[in-house]
Amino acid sequence: MPAWIPGSYLMREFGRQIETLSAHDARQRPVPLGKLDRNTWQAAPCKGPLTLTAVIYCYDLSVRGAHLDDTHGFFNGTSVFLRAHGHEHQPCLLELVPPPAGSTRTDEPWRVHTSLPEATGDPEAAPRHGFGLYRAPDYDALLDHPIEMGTPQTITFEAHGAQHEMVFSGRIPGLDLARVADDVRRICEAQIALFEPESLRAPFLDSADRYVFMTFVTADGYGGLEHRASTALLASRGDLPAVGQGGMTDGYRTFLGLVSHEYFHTWNVKRIKPAAFVPYDLTREGHTRLLWVFEGFTSYYDDLMLLRSGVIERDDYLKLLGRTVAQVHRGPGRHKQSVADSSYDAWTRYYRQDENSPNALVSYYTKGSLVALGLDLTIRQATDNQRSLDDVMRLLWDRYGRDFYRSAAPRGVDEDAMAALIAEATGVDASSFLAQYAEGCADVPLDRLLAQAGYQLEWQAAGNLPVSVNWRTRTQGQDLLVATVYESGNAHRAGVSAGDVLVALDGLRVGPGNLDALLQRYRPGEAVPLHVFRGDVLRRFDLVFDEPVAHDCRIHPRAATSPTTEA
Repeated sequence: MPAWIPGSYLMREFGRQIETLSAHDARQRPVPLGKLDRNTWQAAPCKGPLTLTAVIYCYDLSVRGAHLDDTHGFFNGTSVFLRAHGHEHQPCLLELVPPPAGSTRTDEPWRVHTSLPEATGDPEAAPRHGFGLYRAPDYDALLDHPIEMGTPQTITFEAHGAQHEMVFSGRIPGLDLARVADDVRRICEAQIALFEPESLRAPFLDSADRYVFMTFVTADGYGGLEHRASTALLASRGDLPAVGQGGMTDGYRTFLGLVSHEYFHTWNVKRIKPAAFVPYDLTREGHTRLLWVFEGFTSYYDDLMLLRSGVIERDDYLKLLGRTVAQVHRGPGRHKQSVADSSYDAWTRYYRQDENSPNALVSYYTKGSLVALGLDLTIRQATDNQRSLDDVMRLLWDRYGRDFYRSAAPRGVDEDAMAALIAEATGVDASSFLAQYAEGCADVPLDRLLAQAGYQLEWQAAGNLPVSVNWRTRTQGQDLLVATVYESGNAHRAGVSAGDVLVALDGLRVGPGNLDALLQRYRPGEAVPLHVFRGDVLRRFDLVFDEPVAHDCRIHPRAATSPTTEA
């Protein structure tokens, strides 16, 4: 059984959800099974075909797992399909069986939504969106086409002639499917045109006849996981537009950015891969120092594609970019960990964050996107805007991605290849840049690079408080807890620790609703007593207020100009 799922770099041990596993031979006689390790079983020798029967617990409502109830069913292959050793490259036939009558919430028949091809030509082949037989060319493909079953809201559209399907499960009254489909179509067309400016051929046509966006909608969901011809998404109900609702809300912009991110992965990580992922070994960690390229570059292009497609305006894009810059610069961990180290340590550190992570880690997503922005600006300025990061992406696609699933010996990007690839694609020597900002911990000099492109980067204090306390808090029931204490800040200097329950500030009770109102009464340099509970022990600290910290980043044009990155 797989121990992890590509795109989510944590050992998840999917085999732990197998409740029972049994085997029998062609004459229905039991065949003994022995467990070799946490994810591997071995059957005793038998003649003829071996049949395994597994009962698997499926109640993980995430993009990574499997979830089944009376409203829908969703699963990734990594959660339910065992691998037959030595048979990984053989075709796989999958039969999907509808739920028993009366077991679902509505009388409407369930439909199947997946990019996995139907078993064309087989008498039991599934009809489009139907139950029956589906076929994968090998085990890797079987895992890479998740399946949604139920009665979702759906809409289809074509992007440069390629069929796309959007599937929304969950309760979403008044969903404006037509608006969503039109916006997503524009994003898809912009991305296809980036990689294939001449042929305008969608990448997934090498393994499927359509691309499927599978979105499960909850009150506050967010997340996505890429696949070769589909993506699984979690979205918040409030982020999706209702019929008759105009304007671009922050929530809807966030949803479109998620869609853009996962669709960009159809090229960058599903076909253009680090060499460490060719092929995937799902029994152990696949370490690479290049996730800043595969996730960071994707994070850069996801919002940029919203701009290029015309879904958002320039000011909206600059606002999103400013938020990313601010988010990166808020974390002291960026001075301790490079994005290359963050990539390699994803398995043990990034995906296992704790209260101290902002002080120790940097995100290969967010800082990786700033490295991409810095590279793009550097290349454009060095070539008088004749070359850009787009040329690097197209070279990666030409060399590693376009024929990945058609090649008998597909290749991945070597760990030390990026500088040479950038030079080949653009003529720019980026080795020093990568050494400082990707392999090193220096901040990307965006103030200088943006200024050369005609933009100004400004820092402002967040909110309107006259003082700052360098912590992050969270609510737990009726209590206000310290979630993170930022290193070297005034809370850290005072002795406050993550997990402390705030009790009183200057003798006045502190709770979830009144901290900001209390802070309005003080000025920088004042010292006040702070009382907290650490466990069941009351502690007192002397907190000295700091000046408001300029954490908000604003980016705006110095004069009338078009964004360099729009070219």
